[in-house]
Amino acid sequence: MNNSDLYKLLEIPCEVVEQLQKYELTRKCQIPDSLRNKILNRDSWDDGIKELQELLGDDQAGFKILWELLNLICNYSYDNYVQRRISDDIFVETMKFCTRFLHEYYRTYGRYKFVWAWWYPRQISLKEFRIGALEYEFVEGEAKEISVHIPSDADLCKESVLKSIEDFCAFRREYFPQWENVELVCDSWLLSPALKELLDADSNILAFQNMFEIDSVDYEATWFMGWIFPGYESVDSRLPEKTSLQRRMKAYLLEGKKVGCAKGHLKGKG
Repeated sequence: MNNSDLYKLLEIPCEVVEQLQKYELTRKCQIPDSLRNKILNRDSWDDGIKELQELLGDDQAGFKILWELLNLICNYSYDNYVQRRISDDIFVETMKFCTRFLHEYYRTYGRYKFVWAWWYPRQISLKEFRIGALEYEFVEGEAKEISVHIPSDADLCKESVLKSIEDFCAFRREYFPQWENVELVCDSWLLSPALKELLDADSNILAFQNMFEIDSVDYEATWFMGWIFPGYESVDSRLPEKTSLQRRMKAYLLEGKKVGCAKGHLKGKG
């Protein structure tokens, strides 16, 4: 697969494609195999991305590193999908991770910028896949687990979530049978017990939350702010109130209460 074909498949915005093509024409560096291997290895991909950023130099919009990662997808990831006979549909939906965040940054700041290079190795190295509404990451750390991630554009109605889990279980059985009995876990602000005070009983988020047995809660975590209040980091009167959740959470936080996040495991599956 060539880069232009990939841009079309991932529906990357034309303005960004122009910048990617401009970088390709003026590109002077070559990525050594040792650095590529770092980016593809969980134990070293953080260091690999950092080294790549240093090698690329000034890259304020993140388009240089995006080109390099998309080029790696063309020359590594796609071939591995083909060899494993994983469908192009799953490939596209998984790799559209970058497209989603390009659009999200644009909606928040009015310009395109790619700031998620640090996460993209998961998709590139075939450790994370989007199956329907949700993403699933194969994690081999201290404990072997499958981490469930919730994309910002996910349909969280119960039927959609159950279909995603069912389809993932079939996907895992066919392509990663060695992970068949590994537990599905989720570490997210969506599992925070505080949401029961902020959302209506028929909320899709609460329905999703109730599918998990909560194992731990971190009320000090603040990264939920970026999802509920994009572009805002501090709790003060300037927080927007465009949605009912924003309005309720803003009042909740201004009272000194905490939302945090929680980690749990899927009930009865995985």
